Amino acid sequence: MSSPDEHAEDGPHMTGTGRPRPAARLREAVFGPSHADVIAQVGIVLIAWGWFALNVRGPIGPAALGWVPNLCSAALAGAALWTVGADARVNRAAARFWRLMGAGTLLVGVGSVVRGIQAIDDPGGRIGAVDGAVFLVAVLLEGWALLRLPLGLDSRPRRVTFLLDACTVVAAGGLFLWQFWLRPSLEQDGGNRAAFFTGLITLVVSLLALFAIVKVALTGGSTVDRAALRWFGLAIIVGALASAPEALLPPGAPSPSQLAVPLSCLFAVFAARCERRDRPAPDAAVVHGRRRSFSVLPYVAVGAGNLLLLFVMTSNNAGERLGVAVGVVILAVLVVVRQMLTFQENTRLVARLDAGMVELGDRERRFRSLVQNASDLITVTDAEGILTYVSPGATRLLGLPAEQWPGRAAADMIYVDDAGEVFAAYERVISEPGVPVVFQARLAHVDGSWRWAEITMANLLHDPGVAGIVCNSRDVTDARDFQQRLSHQASHDALTDLANRSLFGERVSEALAAGPPERLRVLLIDLNEFKTVNDTLGHAVGDALLVAAADRLRGAVRRGDIVARLGGDEFAVLLEHADDAAALAVIARIAGAFEEPVDVDGHRLRLAASIGVALGTVAATPQELLRRADVAMYAAKADRDGPRIRHVDYAAPLDVPVRARATLERDLRTGIDEGQFRVVYQPIVALDGVRLDAGGVPAMVEALVRWEHPGRGPVPPADFIPVAESTGLIVPLGRWILEQTCRQAVTWHHAHGAAAPRMSVNVSARQLQEADFAADVDRVLTATGLAPQRLTVEITETATLHPSCVQSVHALRALGVRISLDDFGTGHSSLSTLQTCPVDEIKLDRAFTGTCTAPDDRTVAAAVIQMARALRIAAVAEGIETEAQAQRLRELGYPHGQGYHFARPQPPERIDALLATGHLVRAE
Repeated sequence: MSSPDEHAEDGPHMTGTGRPRPAARLREAVFGPSHADVIAQVGIVLIAWGWFALNVRGPIGPAALGWVPNLCSAALAGAALWTVGADARVNRAAARFWRLMGAGTLLVGVGSVVRGIQAIDDPGGRIGAVDGAVFLVAVLLEGWALLRLPLGLDSRPRRVTFLLDACTVVAAGGLFLWQFWLRPSLEQDGGNRAAFFTGLITLVVSLLALFAIVKVALTGGSTVDRAALRWFGLAIIVGALASAPEALLPPGAPSPSQLAVPLSCLFAVFAARCERRDRPAPDAAVVHGRRRSFSVLPYVAVGAGNLLLLFVMTSNNAGERLGVAVGVVILAVLVVVRQMLTFQENTRLVARLDAGMVELGDRERRFRSLVQNASDLITVTDAEGILTYVSPGATRLLGLPAEQWPGRAAADMIYVDDAGEVFAAYERVISEPGVPVVFQARLAHVDGSWRWAEITMANLLHDPGVAGIVCNSRDVTDARDFQQRLSHQASHDALTDLANRSLFGERVSEALAAGPPERLRVLLIDLNEFKTVNDTLGHAVGDALLVAAADRLRGAVRRGDIVARLGGDEFAVLLEHADDAAALAVIARIAGAFEEPVDVDGHRLRLAASIGVALGTVAATPQELLRRADVAMYAAKADRDGPRIRHVDYAAPLDVPVRARATLERDLRTGIDEGQFRVVYQPIVALDGVRLDAGGVPAMVEALVRWEHPGRGPVPPADFIPVAESTGLIVPLGRWILEQTCRQAVTWHHAHGAAAPRMSVNVSARQLQEADFAADVDRVLTATGLAPQRLTVEITETATLHPSCVQSVHALRALGVRISLDDFGTGHSSLSTLQTCPVDEIKLDRAFTGTCTAPDDRTVAAAVIQMARALRIAAVAEGIETEAQAQRLRELGYPHGQGYHFARPQPPERIDALLATGHLVRAE
């Protein structure tokens, strides 16, 4: 079953079953696409004219029957007009016009009924007061509908001209109505006042209707179909003039309205069908048609007036001749005034045209100057591709003067490899004239080179001023080169011009997708000891070494293999369609290329590298292949006893240490957050002072960090310190150590006064590279109240090679903090470092402490103390394990020593007990 809403959607003309209502079916049958209404009207016209012809010489039947066709035709035409006005597809202004016209036509039918009733009592009677009033209202409605139509005139001169033309036609029409209708009627009625006023009103109304018709004829309609308006104007003229010859007919003859009304109604039906043929959309925007600049209607009216004047010149009635003559004079005056206005308007138009021509000439000269001096190349070709115009830009872009190109084929300009794309664009612009095509192609220069151009092609074959295909070609060679450079820079390493990590990843993805992945190899190459070269010889030498390595890698791989620099001293090679033998052959060529020393800035350097090899698999991603190659590379790097160029193929067991390192890093972060670390202190004693076990106290203590893992127990510093430095976790960990040790030093100083030892803290190069490290130290010293001179920061020799580290050291020295150079003799420093870096103390590495007891004095320990004395730098010997070592170092002149021979690292409470009692509990 259907819902009420569904029936409501059927519309007001539909039944609940979705079928049209009977009334709607009848209206569609009569006024729809068929010609039933026209056929019916034609039949009524024939009946009316036949009845009129039979009764013109004398009545042969009831006079009232002659008015029945008028009623039928008016009802049928009025319904047709009203139906057009009620159509939802007609805009509101047109609907109002058609409804008023339909109402007026129906009133004509009503007037015909009244005339028929009057004809029963007075068969030969003329128009009376009642039927005249009805006809008057009908004419007023239709005239009002016509007057409501927009003029469509956009200027005052045009409106004045229209009024003069309309008045000319209306005056001519009034002259004819007076001569052939109103004057004879008044003479026939013998000066009846009522008849006079009735005739005068009818004349005025007729003239108003005529004015409305002339308005539509001269200006056209903007909301109603023009053909419909013409048919309607003809219908009104026929209806208005219907009663004019009535006074000339013999008494008792039927009224001419019985002929005119059915005919005018037929014309009204034609108008309705014209409007239904071309319905505008509801409430569509009104598009004003351009009014014709010239109309013959006023001149026809003047000519008709002159003919009327000639006609009445034979009359003996002087008043008749005078009236027509006055009317013709009025027509002449209107025409003269209209022509004067036309002359003035023409003068203004000529002046505007002259000004426009001058402006057009200026624009043409300006456009020609722009084209002649434009750097772009502008060409026009005909439909066959033959050049008809070429701008002077051809000289710069193509190398030939512009005058040598017309008549040649446009294809002569195009670089041969781009001809296909240009022809395709030409076909597109021919098939779609309104759509310009923009593309880039190369234009051939006469010297054999080419230039890239951005070409905008437009089809103007339809424009008679151009009649060709216009192309504007702009030189974009430099722009394309710049874009290519930018694209190359975005995907290549700036130093070596190798592919970068991003491009390498894309190439690996493409190779995996192309398959088979089992024949794909990724080599990850890391230069051994490159950091040492960079730190000792400088970045310029390091960069030159990287460039040399890149060049040798390019020469060692196969044609089509991808070489990339991933960053730092890491390179990668993508081998496609390579088995194990092919990969080994490439590695062998790399080893051979790296064997040749590299001469850089007077330094002869040899390249050493560790290579990790990863095999492609179905499930592998570019990131996974690089990870596997990285794991294999670190395994190769760990084999320090192997050859200078060593490689390892990835295998799953290699992931075990990697996973262990990842686990250690994760636990390290957790340990820092949860406070799993503690600080112990190893005493530094005076070698010529009282022993600790004999009541002596340490002069200094070195703070050392220990990690108590909740699951693994104590973790050696050698295991977690490198991980902390490589991940950057040493920064927060070192900040915590600094705060703990400074706070502990202040506690001892408050408890033991001058006997409290000075504090020595180890700081890594990674910490010194922090821009605000010195500020952090200053903040901790201020927060804890420790005097700067009671804090010693121990740095490694490698740290002094980094400019940022040296800058931090200078900042610390400016605060008053003492600087100690740890593990002296094992790093990469030189004597110049001791002069440029503000060092207060050096610590002899334990490796040289173990050899200090050699029989002769030519030991490193002896040389270091002599150098320290010469530079006035304090010296500490660390790693003292035996009494013999302590005695020998004391003899060499070392003032302080440190090692297990004196004391192991102690928790703070045991150092506190030592300071209080002079008794050291040996532990750890």
